[in-house]
Amino acid sequence: MRRLSLLVMGVVVVVAAACSPPETGTTPPDQAAAPPANRMDALLLASARIALPPAGFTPADLPEPDSPGARLVAEYCTQCHDLPTPGAHSATDWPRVLRRMWLRMDELPDSLGIRKLAEGERTRVSTYLMTNALKVSDADLPPGPGKADFEAICSRCHALPDIRVHSPQDWPSVYMRMERNMERMNVRPASQDQTSRILLYLQEAERTR
Repeated sequence: MRRLSLLVMGVVVVVAAACSPPETGTTPPDQAAAPPANRMDALLLASARIALPPAGFTPADLPEPDSPGARLVAEYCTQCHDLPTPGAHSATDWPRVLRRMWLRMDELPDSLGIRKLAEGERTRVSTYLMTNALKVSDADLPPGPGKADFEAICSRCHALPDIRVHSPQDWPSVYMRMERNMERMNVRPASQDQTSRILLYLQEAERTR
């Protein structure tokens, strides 16, 4: 428990300092991350900083941004990291992710000033994220060249997305965004040939459904 508290406290302070730099260009001493106490704490801190939500997603980008669920996500989740997109996880994965976040928030020391959601607010956030979660494909994917690559590559980070959620014209930009996320999370990228086959499959499979 001591390591968990130290770990999360360090992550919060580091992220807060990175996202809200002071106007002078220097970080005040009381906001600087304390050095890890030992090698194990250093490893835990380093691992906790991997695969955080990518920057660039704003409250206005959330589905139904004026809804109570969206407002709670924008208000509370950004206390420790960038705003997550509901489509980052499937509806079956969000409860596990949220439980991990609730645990971290509950164990943070009060001195960090992290506000915690009430039980009813947590339910509202869970419902909102699961309602707007990644739409996953059914088991009956259409056949075609690139299907095996699509299943192998895209399942590395999340459940296979429903190929109908984007138009053939939109898939290239969506795929490029996923490539940036994979690079950020140190996930082995697809080869150029795999990428070509996946995009062709997504575009052609959608047209034939």
